[in-house]
Amino acid sequence: MNLRPNCRCPLCLVERRLRAELVAPENREGLRVTLRSASHLAAFSTAEDLLSHLQSLDENSSSDPFLLELLLVKARFPESKVDSIFILLFLPVLHATVRRVRHRYPALAREDVAQQALGALLDYLASTHCAARETYLAFAIARRIRRATFEWADREARSPLDAPRSDDPRENIFHESAGESFERAALLRHFFGRAVERGTLTPGELDLLLQFKLERGTETGASTNAERQRLKRLLAKLRRLARVKGHMRA
Repeated sequence: MNLRPNCRCPLCLVERRLRAELVAPENREGLRVTLRSASHLAAFSTAEDLLSHLQSLDENSSSDPFLLELLLVKARFPESKVDSIFILLFLPVLHATVRRVRHRYPALAREDVAQQALGALLDYLASTHCAARETYLAFAIARRIRRATFEWADREARSPLDAPRSDDPRENIFHESAGESFERAALLRHFFGRAVERGTLTPGELDLLLQFKLERGTETGASTNAERQRLKRLLAKLRRLARVKGHMRA
């Protein structure tokens, strides 16, 4: 049951959609067949019953038989709703991780952090490390969600595009030497110019970046919510391009 029925955060929206899918008539029979295919899961007639039981257990080995069978069923029936069950089961961990990451890195958008936390869960469930583990699965999954999301947040925070800026323009001017400032500006101009030439960055997106720079690098400088969201997506795109460029040089 969703304890935050009026919450509009990304994870709560995902929760409502997944719970609706699990109880939908077109999915119920398929879920029953899935549960009956494994000995421990067969004790539950619905996914909701299984979730209620698993949520009553702690992150100890008592949940291992059920989680191991869910992973086996997931491999056997790729089109099943097993991923949805895992997401709903680990929602408290996902919520807590998003809160802690944003407390430490307040500049990161909640939607981006939530997406990364969800991705960390699904990536680990599909990994060989998870498949090889036989004990304390719940603990290992929760730990991986937290670690992977914090590692991502730390990388994002270290990106030059997200470097913290003071509201005092004099501090920004004298924060680095003239040589460092010139070198950074030259690198950025080269990076943006090549991106426009290759079509990975449009002239309109470049104009938005120039406006962002003129307004001292604050996303709140965008006049509308649509512009702020467009700027966030553009900065995320640039971070991806910068990481790819860095990997190619390495």
